[in-house]
Amino acid sequence: MASSYKGLYVQRFSDGTIHSVQVVDPGGNSIPLDPQTYIDREVQPPIDQLPDLENYQKSK
Repeated sequence: MASSYKGLYVQRFSDGTIHSVQVVDPGGNSIPLDPQTYIDREVQPPIDQLPDLENYQKSK
C-alpha cells in the first residue's frame, strides 16, 4: 500500500550513508523517517531520487 507521505530530502552521514528521510504528510506536517521505513512504506519519490538537505535548501 502506497504511503500518503511525500519525500522531501535525505540527510547523510559524512560517508554518504542516508540516516534520515524528511517527509511531509497531506496536512503539511513534516517528520523524519528512517530510510528502511521510507522504503517499506513505499513513499514517493523513490529514495534515490531525493536531494540531500543542502541541495533541497538551495532549491527553495
